[in-house]
Amino acid sequence: MSCLADPRIEALQEHADANGELSFPVGPHGFRINLRDENIQLWQETFEQIVSPANLLLACADNDGDLMDTTLTWVVGSAIRGTTISSATEAKQLLHAMGSSSEVAQIAIEHCPGLGEDLVWAFYLERHGGLIATPVSSFQF
Repeated sequence: MSCLADPRIEALQEHADANGELSFPVGPHGFRINLRDENIQLWQETFEQIVSPANLLLACADNDGDLMDTTLTWVVGSAIRGTTISSATEAKQLLHAMGSSSEVAQIAIEHCPGLGEDLVWAFYLERHGGLIATPVSSFQF
């Protein structure tokens, strides 16, 4: 099932702007949820290439080592890494450890339904440093 068929994602899409995004003015660069079909499709294609089970995709500066030892970056040229988290709180801790402010990480977990549960989310930075999330797929433990 595509995450687009999920009622929680459909509810987000109903509130998205003309660009297919939800914007939250938090921190110096803000937080956005990108709900554009073409972006979701690209992340779904990336997710299909992840070998191990994952419910979180991250655009990382480094492909090696512990996730806590790398930082989030923009997608172009990044290492897309998948991991499995068991709660939104764990996602918040990871996002914070990877360079997001705790304020931005908190807003992210409040507005990404199913994060750390039954939906796969991708997180990455825009070129100017704002955190962006995109729903990817449903997830079965």
